[in-house]
Amino acid sequence: MARKVYYSKPLKYFWEHLYRTQKNYTPEYTDDQIFEIIRNNILNKPAAAFETAASKQLIVSGWEMWRMDAKGELLHVFFVDRDLQDFLENTTLSDLEGIKDFLLEQGHNRSVFHLYSNKQSKHIVFQFALHIPYESEGYAFSISVEEDGSIELYYSRAENGGRMSDKFYKDVNNKNDEISLTHSKMFRLAINTITYMSCFPECVADGVPKNLLERSENLSARNFSLQLSDKVKEIEGSNPSRRPHFRKGHFRHLRSKKFVNKQGQVVFVSETMVKAKAKTVSTSPEIDRFGKSE
Repeated sequence: MARKVYYSKPLKYFWEHLYRTQKNYTPEYTDDQIFEIIRNNILNKPAAAFETAASKQLIVSGWEMWRMDAKGELLHVFFVDRDLQDFLENTTLSDLEGIKDFLLEQGHNRSVFHLYSNKQSKHIVFQFALHIPYESEGYAFSISVEEDGSIELYYSRAENGGRMSDKFYKDVNNKNDEISLTHSKMFRLAINTITYMSCFPECVADGVPKNLLERSENLSARNFSLQLSDKVKEIEGSNPSRRPHFRKGHFRHLRSKKFVNKQGQVVFVSETMVKAKAKTVSTSPEIDRFGKSE
């Protein structure tokens, strides 16, 4: 029998510390009622020490993602290979402008309410949760393409949340403090997960991993399993116990009309290809995992 693997729980803080606590107090209330109660409590309670309007907004954003999850509307992605996280976090965003065009083409148009500006507008949005093998806390991401064409990322892990924009990515990516490193790493992980799934659809499978150690996962949710492609590995022997070495490269959106058969697709371009030493370019047809509910 194959060994069972436990996976991290995205939005665990919101499920266990906010929802479950309130549900124990008011078991007769619906999830919609609990959502409104907690949301109002977050917004209206007196500010604690070092708490700001921005920090409250981060909590509200995470709580709103919990509501999507509770309704079964949040896409869940299970990384079958733990090393996939390292690859995606460290793959550069050399074609960020091209990837922005790809997001505009593939995203789902949704109304977004900006709490403190009191405005609601339409945005291209990608929202999904990541489950990582052998970790406790998972990740939840919400990426929106703003009216000015910029990318806005919200991310949640445990009780911590953060925001990041492509406007500041280059500057933040050049810093070495812990907060900047976290912001830039989360930005790459979120963006590269989307492009990876498009570039390597053969690595995407419906449902949860077969080796999942079930605890409280919602098996009726929008679940996908994502494997590590051999095309991004450097072949250095065949010892399966060693951690893989990854090709250095980036994902690129082919926008030019000269790509007659591949225009609009996302490809992975290895570093050796960039240096004109043609070695590997991995391509694949487009997929629409994130854009629409299935």
